[in-house]
Amino acid sequence: MKSKVFNPSKSATSFTKEANLAVYESLNFDDQQDFLDANRGFIAPLESTIIKDHSGEVVWNIDQLEFLNDTAPETVNPSLWRNAQLQAISGLFEVVEGVYQVRGQSIATTFFIEGKQGVIVCDTSASTETAKAAMELYYKHRPNKPVSAIIVSQSHADHFGGIQAVLKYAADPAIPIIVPQHFTKEALSENVLLGTIMARRAEYQFGKNIPDGRTGSVSIGIGSTMSSGTMSFALPTLEIENEIQTMEIDGVTFKFLLTPNTEAPAEMHFYICDYKALFVSENANQLMHQIYTVRGAKTRDALHWANSLDKTIDLFEQEEIDALLMIHAWPVWGKDRALGHLKLQRDLYKYMHDQTVRLANHGLTMEEIAETIKLPKSLDTYWGNRGYYGTLKHNSKGIYNFYLGYYSAHPSDLDPLPQVETGLKYVEYMGGVAAILEKAKADYENGEYRWVAQVLKNVVMADPENKEAKNLLADALEQLGYQAESANWRNIYLVGASELRDGMNKDNAPLDVSGIIHHMPVDDFLKLMAVKLNGPKADGKKITLNVTLSDSNQTYAIFIENSVLIYKEGMVDANADVTLTLDQLIFYGIGLGLLSPEQAVATGKLMISGDQTKLSEFLSLLDVFDRFINIVTP
Repeated sequence: MKSKVFNPSKSATSFTKEANLAVYESLNFDDQQDFLDANRGFIAPLESTIIKDHSGEVVWNIDQLEFLNDTAPETVNPSLWRNAQLQAISGLFEVVEGVYQVRGQSIATTFFIEGKQGVIVCDTSASTETAKAAMELYYKHRPNKPVSAIIVSQSHADHFGGIQAVLKYAADPAIPIIVPQHFTKEALSENVLLGTIMARRAEYQFGKNIPDGRTGSVSIGIGSTMSSGTMSFALPTLEIENEIQTMEIDGVTFKFLLTPNTEAPAEMHFYICDYKALFVSENANQLMHQIYTVRGAKTRDALHWANSLDKTIDLFEQEEIDALLMIHAWPVWGKDRALGHLKLQRDLYKYMHDQTVRLANHGLTMEEIAETIKLPKSLDTYWGNRGYYGTLKHNSKGIYNFYLGYYSAHPSDLDPLPQVETGLKYVEYMGGVAAILEKAKADYENGEYRWVAQVLKNVVMADPENKEAKNLLADALEQLGYQAESANWRNIYLVGASELRDGMNKDNAPLDVSGIIHHMPVDDFLKLMAVKLNGPKADGKKITLNVTLSDSNQTYAIFIENSVLIYKEGMVDANADVTLTLDQLIFYGIGLGLLSPEQAVATGKLMISGDQTKLSEFLSLLDVFDRFINIVTP
């Protein structure tokens, strides 16, 4: 493939330099405690700094972060640079004797808790490739005892994606796999219905298509860089069902606390009694997390999140705590510091919730609240609360939306024009593209990047081939990215700028999620089929299918009528147009367009009776989602 020439990034403007220099005055950069903590207990560096999958594709590369050894450049918010430096401190670390952490091998870390007979692995990395590297690093420096149990603390894939690689180190494949209640349902259903658009938006959030570097991505906030690779899954053997539950695992006593519907829909904390260590998964971090995820997901309940941290404090503050463990950060040592960190995190989410709701009751809209709300100094200047992932602005909007939805209550916002039509009208009202560009250039020279970005979005939507408008919009987004403290915001701005200048990079392979799809419940798969049904194309169609899954003896009747897909489990319709008998994965393959019915019949994997044309008609009504969806252009 011919290499593509990319337009170079611009330098920081005087306004960006001034904004970034001002950060040094507002925060205590002399405070080195985080760097001491992040280096404490260091045993060995990573051996697998560049990891490839079975096809030779690089799925993890931390070598590219060597530029972080320098001082913050003018093109990066120095607070974010500090976060990036901390997240890049990697290797195998001893937390306390018997508890070890591998950091920098994936977006999430992995903990090793040594038991009587083997090692208990907590959270198994995001992919099998990175999990294998973490296991090998641990075993090179610790006793070569088998994996005796796996704990997965929550239902997001970066916590369980490498589980099949970890299981290979178990002497008995039937070891306990311990998870929070409802883990399986949440882990396998998340992102199913909106997986295509969420994955595309995630490319912006994580800066997947821009290089790491001084004018590119420097961090993803909760990790050093973004990984890909092979995602796997294994069914758990035990779900923690009681809110508070004590259990012995390989001779080590754990006290679990369920914290559902917080950072993840299924999540839990635990106290390791033998090692005096408290683990809080992803509900406490060394940063402000996202109440609303900018890649797109259900808004989290900020009040419930704060209350879960409060419950954790109440439950464990009478225990001896030598270390606080967090899955996306370095530990905090000592009981006073551990509880102090939890209280500051709790109060951060509680403050955002309460003050957003207060301002909403005063009649302020989402946008007005985001411009008005400010953290008190005690919360704002604490390094562990800074907005490297979530931000006060977009989290407050998420809290507003959680309660009141997107509508501002102003009648003109009830049914506004969509963005292309809005753009055309803006351009017309403002005197045409040339007049807007003249004013936008002047505002850009005055450092008004937010407004330039806002107004030029309308020009690009109205005239997407206008290179001058796209380049100026890219320049404005780039400066906003250079100033952003949030890794998410920086990445989003810079990916937007890159795509405006150079178009989409379609060469990057998507994350291999086949390991998840194989375990997807049939109910979730049929919900996806219902979403893929093209309603206008299905208008007037009436089709009934019977499906028998031969590997599980499950039966389903699927009906298309009134342009909707309805399915009934455990039912066979006597008047079905066509009947299919096949195993679950073949059914999924046909439904997703990975395998044709003719291929399945020819290989004996599908038995079909009735009107076979009805199956073809049914499949023709299902949309294929293009993962390369335009965002900064129409």
